[in-house]
Amino acid sequence: MIDSNFLGWARDGSRAIMGNPDRPELGSDLGESFCRTDPSIAAHFARVTFLSDHRSDLPKCETRTLVLQTMSDMVAPEEVGQYVAARMPNAQLHIMAATGHCPHMSAPAETIEAMRQFLDS
Repeated sequence: MIDSNFLGWARDGSRAIMGNPDRPELGSDLGESFCRTDPSIAAHFARVTFLSDHRSDLPKCETRTLVLQTMSDMVAPEEVGQYVAARMPNAQLHIMAATGHCPHMSAPAETIEAMRQFLDS
């Protein structure tokens, strides 16, 4: 759909990606951000994001890593965060109260606090 109707995808998909149906302005903000993106760049980004598979690389990442996992994320459900954290040698999984795929927008204070705690530990 990104290739055939980018603006439609940006408007409709952003609401689903954002989650938080009780706060529709967040989905609108994300959609507006998508609409400001060059469609060819967005399509390339989507292909790279959704069609690549680097699960075999996770054990190679030895850098201390914080995996932030939200609730009700249609793009990356909780099992994805658990999978990623379990396969990275130095990963710490933090389950957030935030919902949807963009906690930096829907729950910035919670996101910052989780990052601060991780960096201070």
